[in-house]
Amino acid sequence: MWASKATAPGPSGQEQSILMGSATPQGDYKYTEEGPYYVIEARYPAGRPAVEAALAASIAQFKEDGNFANLTAEDIQIQGLGPDRKYAYDAEYKTYNAPGYTSYFYTIYQDTLGAHPNGFFLTFVFDKEGNKVSLAQLFPNNPNWLEELSLVVSNEVVAQMKQRTGLDDITGSVFAEGLATKEENFQTFVIDGDMLVVEIPPYQVAAYAMGSFEVRTPLKGLQ
Repeated sequence: MWASKATAPGPSGQEQSILMGSATPQGDYKYTEEGPYYVIEARYPAGRPAVEAALAASIAQFKEDGNFANLTAEDIQIQGLGPDRKYAYDAEYKTYNAPGYTSYFYTIYQDTLGAHPNGFFLTFVFDKEGNKVSLAQLFPNNPNWLEELSLVVSNEVVAQMKQRTGLDDITGSVFAEGLATKEENFQTFVIDGDMLVVEIPPYQVAAYAMGSFEVRTPLKGLQ
């Protein structure tokens, strides 16, 4: 009995925490970090080390790109850095549930004091055993899934652009390479109920002013 009590594990997921965030009332965790010239906030679900590791790598890249440890007095003065003007990193997520899957969709904003903040997406899909699922693993019985998905997404993006612009001819406005039959073009995805949801960040298929795109299609239709 004594041995059993002495070796009992601590709270699930937090002992092996990578980011060492603080528990929130919502049941997840929040990581915060602030330096003289930057501030970082990131939320993440409990018990998902793959999510934490990806966020930790993203945060490390943000700090490396900012070169905060090596800023000169001239750099600080030119950029006007101080308590009221800092680089910022913010990561928020939404959870999607589906039979056999749990997905997390991250919107990450980086304010590098440019004309506008930079935004990009990260997604994570896990099966019921907790294994991370890739896009290709959803279609083991359809060798043409990538071509079909590319066509579905392309048609929907074009339709959304026409609606947003009010133009029937958007020739030259769509970046064809961002919709080509390459898995990396559609790797930002989640499963919401019976729908496959592809999230396309700004700049991938059109100018920044066009914003992001979301395309929903029945998962069974591609399987």
